[in-house]
Amino acid sequence: MLSIAVVVALSTTTLFASIQNMAESLMKIRGDVEVLDASITDERDTYKASMSSLLRQKNDLESVISREDLKIKQIQRELDSVRKEIKEVGKNTEGLKPLLMNALNMIEDNIKASLPFKTQDRLADIEKIKTQLQTDLITPQKALALTWNAYADSIRMTKENGIFKQTITIDGQDRLAEVARIGTVAMFFKLPDDTVGQVSKDATGWYYKEAISKKDQEQILALFDSFKKQIRSGYFTLPNTIVMTEVK
Repeated sequence: MLSIAVVVALSTTTLFASIQNMAESLMKIRGDVEVLDASITDERDTYKASMSSLLRQKNDLESVISREDLKIKQIQRELDSVRKEIKEVGKNTEGLKPLLMNALNMIEDNIKASLPFKTQDRLADIEKIKTQLQTDLITPQKALALTWNAYADSIRMTKENGIFKQTITIDGQDRLAEVARIGTVAMFFKLPDDTVGQVSKDATGWYYKEAISKKDQEQILALFDSFKKQIRSGYFTLPNTIVMTEVK
């Protein structure tokens, strides 16, 4: 009888131990499931946030493309207007002067409103044409050809992507930098010490802003690297630098 009691006691103990182990295993499995569920929820939230961000960027880009198309149409309308006025003036070359001065003034306004890409040089070129025209150093016909070229350059810039060098002002200092320009939509800079950033605009005008976050820095450096490898079209992930310039 004693042996039977011992066997029963041992069996009961083994059963309790087995049940306890099963309970602990179930608790562990339940904990793992909760962790996985939380992870899935986080991934789902991250995905939703990413999609929302991409949709916002898509809408921003579509808006910018529309504005760029509007800019091109504006320049083309100005050209058409100048052509019409020139045709009406006919062979009276002196009558071309005020028309050309008006066209050159409109180009100046476009340059000042667009991205600060070699702005001073471009404005100096326009001012030179105006001065030479006013002082009869060039004929109105020559000034007309130079004016057409200036309009053509403005249109070309809206379609051109690439890396260029120019002096920029950042933190109150003039620095020679490489600039990566994407049409007239956005422009990024890179200094010799690998400091990178972007062109932004506020109520006072254009300014250069250094990229602080590592993510933005890596994206800008990747853009420069791609452009240097002649990869100038495709999909690029970039900081949100879209600047809405007013089209008059």
